[in-house]
This record gives sequence, C-alpha cells and structure tokens, in this order.
Amino acid sequence: MRKENKNNFNSIPKKLAILAGKGGVGKSTITALLAKGMLKKNYKVGVLDADLYGPSMRHLFPDELLPQAEGEKVRPAMSGGIAVMSSAYFPENQGVTVVRAPIANQVVTQFVEEVDWGELDLLLVDFPPGTGDIQISLLQKIAFDAALILTLPHELSAIDVRKSVLMCEQMGVPLLGILENMSYLSDPQTGKPLTVFGEGGGANLAKEFHLPFLGKIPIEPSLNCQEGLSSIPTSFSSAFQKVFEGLKKEKTCIINHEDRYHFSIEWLDGKKSFYRFSVLQKHCPCALCQEGKGSQDVKDVEGNKVVLVGRYGIQVAFSSGCSKGIYPFSLLREFDR
Repeated sequence: MRKENKNNFNSIPKKLAILAGKGGVGKSTITALLAKGMLKKNYKVGVLDADLYGPSMRHLFPDELLPQAEGEKVRPAMSGGIAVMSSAYFPENQGVTVVRAPIANQVVTQFVEEVDWGELDLLLVDFPPGTGDIQISLLQKIAFDAALILTLPHELSAIDVRKSVLMCEQMGVPLLGILENMSYLSDPQTGKPLTVFGEGGGANLAKEFHLPFLGKIPIEPSLNCQEGLSSIPTSFSSAFQKVFEGLKKEKTCIINHEDRYHFSIEWLDGKKSFYRFSVLQKHCPCALCQEGKGSQDVKDVEGNKVVLVGRYGIQVAFSSGCSKGIYPFSLLREFDR
C-alpha cells in the first residue's frame, strides 16, 4: 500500500533560498540573523540547513528542543521560537565530510518529504556551496518564492556567485537580489570604513544581471561569538529591511497570449521575449518528439492555452500536433539569446 505523502512544504506561504556559490561567505550567519529578524516581526520562521558538508545551524541556534520523531515524520528542533532542521542533529552524520551525490540527494529528499514543519510563515533554506546535484535537487523539489544571492566584495567571489545566479534563472526561481557581505570593517578609532576585501563586487554583479542591490553588510567582530547572534547589529538594518520588503512582493514572469500564433514572456530582469507557437512546437522536449515520433507537421499551428508549470517552465495546448512537452524557462531563454 502506497503511503500518503503529507509533505507540508506547499502550505508554507514563503520559502526563501539563500545561496552564495562558494564557501566562507557568511551565508549561514546571514540566514540565522534573517530568521531572528523575521521572528521579531512576528513571523513563524523555520530554517533548513541543507549544507550537508558543513552544517552549522546547530551552533548558531543553541539546543532547546531536539528533533522528535512522530510516526513517519520528524518534528524539527526548536531554538528561541525558530524551527531548525540540520543533519548536525543526527549522530550518524557527525564528522562526515565526504558524501556522494546520490546519498546527499537522499538526505535532501528526506528533509523535504519527512519533516513536519507545522505552521510556518517563512522557511529559510541555507544552501551548500556550489551549483551541483544537491542544489539542483533542492530547487526542483521546493517551489521557492525567491532566492537571495550572497557575495563578497571581490571579483573572485563573484565568479562563483554568477553560477548560482544563472542556475536560479535556468530553474525559474525568482531572484530577490544581491546582498554583499563583509563589505568593510569600521575603524575602531575613526569609524572610517576599511574595505579589506576590496569593493564593488556586489553592486557590479547586481548591475550585470539587472537585479536589485540590497546593500552592504559590514564585518562585525561580535558575530564571531555565539551570543553575538542574539540581535541584529544596527549596521545590518537597512539591508535586511530590503530583504524583508522584497519577500512581501510576488515575483514571477508574466506570460502574454499576443495572438493565435504568438505569445510573449516578460522576464524578471525586465526583458520581453516573443515566440511563435509553430516554432516552439518543433522543439518539443517530450520523449516521443525527441525520438522523432511526435506530431509536429502543422506549419501554422495555433496556441489555445499557455500554462505555467510550477517555477520550472510552461506547457502549451496547441491546436494540433503534440502538446505533451514541458518547455523549461532555460530553453526559452536560449531561444532568445
């Protein structure tokens, strides 16, 4: 007998992915501070630590109530009113630094399908560094409302962060904006900002991809100790407020049915692309059409309906021929390059 999937991810109103593309950017600390900030705004907040290779949320959120098994589900840990789930809570994962992709994907699937988050307003997902199988699996399994991209001021960080931006675009995940961390250190005597890691990386990246630049987060020595996470430093307030405001807005591409033969997509970066239904059908990605067995022989096929398929792509009900294919946004963007 098949077990009923009672995954409650879809019932969480807002789900935010936090990515950086590389390690050492301060992603986990920023995620923890965002969670605490949202809690102060009376949001019910959860944090999923998806960094299986270096889980740190258990350190950032002191233990109060550990994860509890309830039937086929697991209730997350609780710390200061925030629900937290991390592989660090499970003894078999302690000290594990090498995890093959298939095993890692199994753990990610368990986090998605077997954790009962209860009633949340917002779930923050701390992504592992990189743009590999785990990251793609997370973006496929969770319908994120937005992704926050974190970078450092120097170009070396931006090289890896670009890959995360492109991955989110290809997966159809709306981008909230670019947040630059460790932008400067305030001179303890003069208060003058010292740009110890260079400058301009975040703003340049935001300009390159036509994304909002959410601000600069300074180096805060107090955050080296656990008690430093008890409150958000005042120097973080402006940037974090932009994140909070951005989460309130619905971000999705707009599909317009121009006429019987054409439709358009208004992308999140402001670009508008036009497509002809007959041309699109010739690139149908379904298995039959890829094997040359699909029906695509109508010259001026019309489009009866265009529907969104999650945040991944679209499906078209053509007037004739094959209508089985799901066209990823990544493919549609390539058509208009």
